Amino acid sequence: MRTGRGGRRESAAWACFGALGAAVGAASGAVIFAGCQKDPIVTTRTVTLHAPEGCAPGLANLDAMARGAYWPLGDFDAPAPSASQADVPLASQGVTLPEIAPAARALRVDANEGERAWTGTSSVAASGAVDVLLLPALTSCMLRGSLTQGAGEQMAPIADGRVLVVGGRESPGGTPPPTVVVRLDTGSVTAASPALATARIGATITAFGGEGLVAGGVDVRSGAPLDDAEIYDPARGGFAPGVIALSTPRAQAGAVVLATGETLLVGGTDGTTPLGSMEIVDPVTRTARATNVARLAVPRITPSVLRLASGEVLVAGGADANGVAVLTLEWFSPDASQTKRTEDLVAGSARAYVALQSGGALAVIAPPAGADATFHNTWVIDPDGVLEAATSIEGALTQPALFGGAGDAPVLWTGDRWLRWQPWLGTFGALGALDAAPAHVGVVSASPDRGLALWLDSSNTSEPRFTALRFDVRGEYSPLGGPLLVSDAGDLSPDHLVTSGAVTFDPMLDGGALTLEPGASAFVTDRTYADVRVELDAPTGAPALLVLRDPLGHELEVGGVSCSGAIVSGSPLTLVVERRGTNLEWTVSSDTPSKACATPFTADARLSIGVRGAPDLSRGVVRNLRVSRLGSP
Repeated sequence: MRTGRGGRRESAAWACFGALGAAVGAASGAVIFAGCQKDPIVTTRTVTLHAPEGCAPGLANLDAMARGAYWPLGDFDAPAPSASQADVPLASQGVTLPEIAPAARALRVDANEGERAWTGTSSVAASGAVDVLLLPALTSCMLRGSLTQGAGEQMAPIADGRVLVVGGRESPGGTPPPTVVVRLDTGSVTAASPALATARIGATITAFGGEGLVAGGVDVRSGAPLDDAEIYDPARGGFAPGVIALSTPRAQAGAVVLATGETLLVGGTDGTTPLGSMEIVDPVTRTARATNVARLAVPRITPSVLRLASGEVLVAGGADANGVAVLTLEWFSPDASQTKRTEDLVAGSARAYVALQSGGALAVIAPPAGADATFHNTWVIDPDGVLEAATSIEGALTQPALFGGAGDAPVLWTGDRWLRWQPWLGTFGALGALDAAPAHVGVVSASPDRGLALWLDSSNTSEPRFTALRFDVRGEYSPLGGPLLVSDAGDLSPDHLVTSGAVTFDPMLDGGALTLEPGASAFVTDRTYADVRVELDAPTGAPALLVLRDPLGHELEVGGVSCSGAIVSGSPLTLVVERRGTNLEWTVSSDTPSKACATPFTADARLSIGVRGAPDLSRGVVRNLRVSRLGSP
């Protein structure tokens, strides 16, 4: 390995897919060989490790003791890295690795430098180089690059591990600030070129297919709200020519990507009044429509908009025409065509929301001036829209910002410290960040993946710097360590507060078992599955339903109405379910032959796995949940 400019690290790995095993060679960078045959055709791909210079003084002077582990992941059960994959010297270039599976879709890298741990994860495309950004675990790290202006920015992730930052005021000389692109596979910070046709502040930013959508906002020079959207094209490194016309001028709106890939724009202002309208922008047709789209019950500026695990859309927070916080929560159907329900939450001086993988959302609300000790600042919004008051956060809570949710445990910045949600305790606990000094988390922030926080450091207002905190690397392809619900409930998350008693894990019940009241659920966190085999035991004869759920919110309950007859209560049993494409088969204990259920899923839909209390039982009891990927490496 060698050190490049900007603290870049380069490593090498050779692997030959297929039965012939590893190939050998010597080259700069890391390579993956594909298509091994008797006379193999070798494709060379480069894997480069990057470490930001702002937090990598040790990595610039690596010695022979520094080691790294490479872990290819995909729709197959990935074993822990072999000895040769887990003991790679980082100070050498041209290191040989054994086979990297051709079906790998992600690459995790763990490294140790003395007592410091570094980690990173990146997607693996079907072809091309792979870059992985290594960050020190639980330690804030400044990336290369900064903004020259520091007012009015918006920041949000888009496709391909990129984050866009749009906005900011003109310089004294009249130059609009550039749109900045942060790459989370390399840590680079660059200006988009071509730039936006119209420099704007208060725009929304969302993923838009494989591109990015910057919609609405206020023209930096004229001050007029804008009724168009522009598309960032990663292949260009900047914005495509032309605009998409919106139905109305819309600034300071909320936005979310629907499960269909379309962008929903919510509320905002037309420059005079808050908007109650919503509209959908389609990445395929590149058009916007306001027809067959519901309206807000309460018009609002700067709302938070979440897509829930059910596919439904939750609109929360924001302000009315007088700048007063809107208390009403509003739920909409997955296609945003219908209002589902509304509910009011408590008032506060600032608030943050994040969707939970198990269903519903988590809300943290800074207390208003004059609030007493009885004020509840932490709420779980369950999948049915019921508000459950969680254990309140003690100490200062001034500017809450919620990030990620790996393990269904979002990280919270309170304004002066880091905390992390503990789903099986129903309370926040200390994150254990290793920062030598308190972080400076600005209001411009984003969570590009469930284990990463990214924000503009506000300690230097003339030159805000991008700062990242890696607190988890779990993702959709991550393996499970073994059977779940044996000694604990780790790697699952409940969809209700555990203090309600709707979902509980008892380590003393039948050697460790989960109990669920009717309708209450717990889902495997982070991981999603293509072809999959699931097994679980019902030791007391009071089984729960096995739930398969796709990103659109479609569910199949094995044992429920949509797949009835699978489970008969009364005696201990083992349920075995296999999904392959659109086909699903199940057996109960030694019951043969297998039976089939029609599924609502497309063949390529990725599924989340959960268990749920059956409606006809006082409680369901399950243990020893085994989930196996059926794909081949």
